[in-house]
Amino acid sequence: MTISAHRSRLIWSPLAGWVVLSCSLCVVYAQSPTQSDADPNATTTPSVPAGGAAPVIVTSGGTSGTQSQPGSLKLPPLTPPPDAPLTAPTVPSASTTIVNSPFGASVPYYGGISGLSSSSAVGGAARPGDETGIGLGPFTLTPMLEVSTGLDSNVFAQGNGQAPTGSMYTTISPSFELKSDWSNHLLHVLASGAFGYYYSAPTQNYQNYGILIDGKVDIHHDIWAFGTVGFRRATEALGTPNVAFAKAPTVVDTLPVEFGFHQEFNNFFYEVKAGATRYWHYDNSVITSQGLPAQSRDRFEYSESLRLGYHVNEDVDIFLTPSLQQVRYLEKINSAGQQRDADGSNIGIGASWKINEISKLDGEIGLQTRNDPTQGGSTSALSYGLKGSWTGYAPLTLRPTILRSINETALSNYKNYVSTTYALDFNYEIHNEWTLAGGLMFQTADYNPAAGSSVGPRTDFFMRGQIGLLYSIKPEIQIGPFFEYSRGSSTDSTLGPSYDRQIYSLRLIAKR
Repeated sequence: MTISAHRSRLIWSPLAGWVVLSCSLCVVYAQSPTQSDADPNATTTPSVPAGGAAPVIVTSGGTSGTQSQPGSLKLPPLTPPPDAPLTAPTVPSASTTIVNSPFGASVPYYGGISGLSSSSAVGGAARPGDETGIGLGPFTLTPMLEVSTGLDSNVFAQGNGQAPTGSMYTTISPSFELKSDWSNHLLHVLASGAFGYYYSAPTQNYQNYGILIDGKVDIHHDIWAFGTVGFRRATEALGTPNVAFAKAPTVVDTLPVEFGFHQEFNNFFYEVKAGATRYWHYDNSVITSQGLPAQSRDRFEYSESLRLGYHVNEDVDIFLTPSLQQVRYLEKINSAGQQRDADGSNIGIGASWKINEISKLDGEIGLQTRNDPTQGGSTSALSYGLKGSWTGYAPLTLRPTILRSINETALSNYKNYVSTTYALDFNYEIHNEWTLAGGLMFQTADYNPAAGSSVGPRTDFFMRGQIGLLYSIKPEIQIGPFFEYSRGSSTDSTLGPSYDRQIYSLRLIAKR
């Protein structure tokens, strides 16, 4: 028995309409704190961790590029046939992740919308969730929804002797992915939202959303051009790296654009691409004395890269990836009297490995250098990354994420920070309808002092983990309890983060 396209529209059309209405709201629900919202026991500005805006849509290849496989036009069965193999990707929980997700929730994960520029993306491994989708002519639409409601024990990520403020909360995270199924060329659209509501702390409410459009044009069988354009709205939440506001979150809009060209010859390939991202920041609260206001953070970031690679065999590619970066601020001299324009470069090597039909890993390691002429010279750091999905044992799916790079900082006493993230998401089909799901993440932010500042180096530490038990009402719908624990600490005991946070929730995850 199958679900007809008509019945699918009856189920998902109201959700699509709701998302369109929600995304039309331009103002985030993050206002100045009210008397009932503020911590009555706090006598000083809360100690908050420092961190950048997280993208709403999580991908496997960073902020640029695309990867997408043509979807099947055939609707999946309500229940698998008796002889079907047991694989984790058949359940919705295989498509959620803890990385970059709001507290008490997860966000949609797609095997990557980056990498379409890479030859390995053409005819590559299917990703978790490819069994789902609604056929719409030459396209496949994959809608997904997660609703989470529960109790957050420390909404403001408070510590250092301050009494934490708890609140009931609800998050709603819809997403829609549309992929073409043409024999040539490719078009891919990915829209997602994350909407959070705290009943006892309305200053922490947020409305994040984003849309990315990417694709490729086949010029010849071994030559193609590709590009990406999008828009993202994200909230810099308390308890994450690089935050410098006192109470209500700063909101960040980004507009990324990237274009590239790829050519194959024999077993070799090369790829050139260039990208630009515009950042807008909106403060909804008083910025702490250590932070920069929104107008001092608005900027353009540019990048140019070359990838030279070799196909070792049909499953393994190796490549060399030199790249350049430029950062140009709109406010040439910021509120702290600094000029923060910078230039950088990265020399890396990497490999892509298609382990099996539904498992693939991409890794890279290199040396990143950033030159800040007026901020104390250059900064160098080992850069590396690992992304992908592994389902070598049928009931278990693992999604590792490792990222390390030099980033812009919101703190006036520091010129930049090196962000390092280690994360592992998993889901395990225990038996029939029961699935164990969750993730672990450890993140550090190493801050480098700006020229003329009286501070020393600082490192902030963040740990986050969640685990839950999901029951499949239908193969496309899961519900179950989750527990999440997070912790922040710092080598700066005065201004750095210091908090513990527990979140108890009930989640509903649906994917069609």
